[in-house]
Amino acid sequence: MLKKNQIKALSNGVRHISLVSAAVLAMLPALVHADVQEVAESELKMTPDLAFDIHKTLYFLQFGHYAPKTLDDNYSARIFEEYLETLDPNKVFFTQQDIAEFEPYRYKLDDLLKRRDAQVAFDIFKVFRHKMEARTQKIMQLIEQDFDYTQNDTLNIDRDSYTWAENEKEIDQRWVKRIKNDTMQQLMAKTPISEVRDNLKRRYQRQRDVIFQLKADEVFEWYMNSFTRDHGPHTTYMSHVTAENFEIGMSLQLTGIGAALTTDEDYTVINRILKGGPAEKSGAIEAEDKIIAVGQEDGEMINVIGWRLNDVVQMIRGDKGTKVRLDILPSDMAPGSPPVRIELVRDLVQLEDQAAKLSEVTIPDGNLERKYAVISIPSFYSNADQVARGGGKLVATTSDVEHLLQQVKKSDAEGLILDLRGNGGGYLNEAISLTGLFIERGPVVQVVGSQPGQRRVHRDTDSRIVYDGPMVVLIDRYSASASEIFAGAMQDYGRALIVGERSFGKGTVQYPRALRDRSTDRKSKIKFTNAQFFRISGSSTQHRGVIPDLLLNSGEEDPEFGERSYDNALPWSQTQAADYQAGSFPTTLLETLKSKHIMRTERSPAFTLLRRNAARIMENKKIKQLSLNMAERQETRDQQESQSLQDLNAYRASLGLDAVTMETRKDNPLPGDDEHWNTVIHTEAAQILNDMNQYSKAVITKASDLPSSP
Repeated sequence: MLKKNQIKALSNGVRHISLVSAAVLAMLPALVHADVQEVAESELKMTPDLAFDIHKTLYFLQFGHYAPKTLDDNYSARIFEEYLETLDPNKVFFTQQDIAEFEPYRYKLDDLLKRRDAQVAFDIFKVFRHKMEARTQKIMQLIEQDFDYTQNDTLNIDRDSYTWAENEKEIDQRWVKRIKNDTMQQLMAKTPISEVRDNLKRRYQRQRDVIFQLKADEVFEWYMNSFTRDHGPHTTYMSHVTAENFEIGMSLQLTGIGAALTTDEDYTVINRILKGGPAEKSGAIEAEDKIIAVGQEDGEMINVIGWRLNDVVQMIRGDKGTKVRLDILPSDMAPGSPPVRIELVRDLVQLEDQAAKLSEVTIPDGNLERKYAVISIPSFYSNADQVARGGGKLVATTSDVEHLLQQVKKSDAEGLILDLRGNGGGYLNEAISLTGLFIERGPVVQVVGSQPGQRRVHRDTDSRIVYDGPMVVLIDRYSASASEIFAGAMQDYGRALIVGERSFGKGTVQYPRALRDRSTDRKSKIKFTNAQFFRISGSSTQHRGVIPDLLLNSGEEDPEFGERSYDNALPWSQTQAADYQAGSFPTTLLETLKSKHIMRTERSPAFTLLRRNAARIMENKKIKQLSLNMAERQETRDQQESQSLQDLNAYRASLGLDAVTMETRKDNPLPGDDEHWNTVIHTEAAQILNDMNQYSKAVITKASDLPSSP
């Protein structure tokens, strides 16, 4: 569901293209804190520990994975392609001749893995290091070149269309365009050419250094994930360093900036701002902003374009009270604009700050005003484990919502809106118990394991119904996992009308297992998918997500978002339905609600703005070529900024607000900013609820007019 961040000025598609893949650059969070010596080639080799990891990984994937695959020649070919793609995703280092030299291994990797041998990964990586070293020297010379920005060149940014270069000359030509694009972007931001060249030299030198500082277990992790990735996006081999970070993230409340992050190609992007965190309190970061560099205290800013998400998160996390600096590309700034540097003090985001919140929205209905309650649930949280250890008062989604529902029942609200937009999930038990507040008792979700007959139905066993009034549940593309379980159950029981966007579509369960003996201090892990969630109707939330009963008329759905955008994600499937009393809304009601919703939102300046900006986003995603003619690029950017500003000012005029310019819009936000757009969505949800109520009254009235039975 489109929010405030999608009414901003949109990019014209100009994107930085990373030198190497995210998997490579992601491996060294420690580099931020200390200089690391280059690793000698003689150290890049197999060890007994790594051989044992291969053995255990094969075992768990064969006997524990939900959808095991046969390790054969076809699988070997996929590992071969994936490993080379991970090393050189933009195909700007290896030539066709290099690939031909690796070709004898294409169908042998499966046999080597069965023999616990991955030395070929190190051999190919050593070739890559040499190619990187030679290319970096050429890049440094190229950066000093004066480019002609009046030529009508273009840069291909459609990674799916990339092929291996025929020879080094062709790679040289590709790099001329890449460096020309890098230089032009900064020049368009009014950066002096001397500074541009210094910036680019530091960037490419650091990326070269990262490659030469990779240790054997890190290269091995990279190769193993070229293997495990074929089992799905959530099946991952973790070296001991990655495993330690994973354990910390699972077991502790880490301090950070209070923002949920995601990735968009090579960028780390702010997904949502967590309530009560440093990011929200600063007012300087918003959803859809891109993080391009991170610095600790007063240290060097490290460019993180192309880094893996988990490692950017590790850089941002730290001790409470310490400073972290971020270079941000705000989502309302056009490409080529300089980044904004902000400084935040890390702090702990308290559970209380993430707690469910109650508000209300009032809408006109003829001469009347009708009030509807809104409960926003940012996550499915619980500190039950802490309480069990004597850690104070219970803070959990279900108990908090139950308390709020008691307030709703005492009010004159005529219905309830549960807002799960942006809720990425959390504790499964909380999703189950929350469902129980709205149904008498019964099944909520099914979990099917990897072994035959492994099927468990999780139930609500409490016969109490805390709230039995009319309900709308709001979801969006970021609603995932536990949110989808709750929304799916509400839909299957016909207990609430689901409104919004199709949800994320993550319906799998992952299980981490240690690979080495507990006595070792270098514990690697494998995290693999061992079960799948199914709705009580038998339908999976995996891949397909929860499809709303009523799609909000706020813009075209992005097909390249959510679980369905991942390569090798498990497909949608079905299992047997649980024993429950299914419910649904009459087709005539749904058609009536949709018709009235479309009529309102087609006339709504707010929804018009959302749709227009959503359309621009989708158009930008279709861009495959970037112009390297500066005047043409500038004209394209100016046109988009002008159209975006025109649309925004039309909406501001409908609110009685003065027009803004590109320079003043940041200092003149809409009233309430984020809350303004929440109110827009909540108001429309209330209108839908009101239409439901009016329909129900009409049906009851019509039935009462029928003659009584004799």
